[in-house]
Amino acid sequence: MDYSDPYPADSEQFMLIEHMAGQVEKMEISMQDMMSNTVNIQRLQKDVEKILSDIEKLKDKQRTFANGDVK
Repeated sequence: MDYSDPYPADSEQFMLIEHMAGQVEKMEISMQDMMSNTVNIQRLQKDVEKILSDIEKLKDKQRTFANGDVK
């Protein structure tokens, strides 16, 4: 038996390890993208809350103006 040549099982295991390493890299990139999306979503939620607050203030001013209570 010639031990200088890798066994077929060793070659197959190496290919599987390489494939799995590539899959892990893709998963890491996806996770980083998801973390970035979470930060963006949180920022957008804060912005929407501020917008809604500003809209309510404008509506209150409009109601006051419409009722003839000019300040």
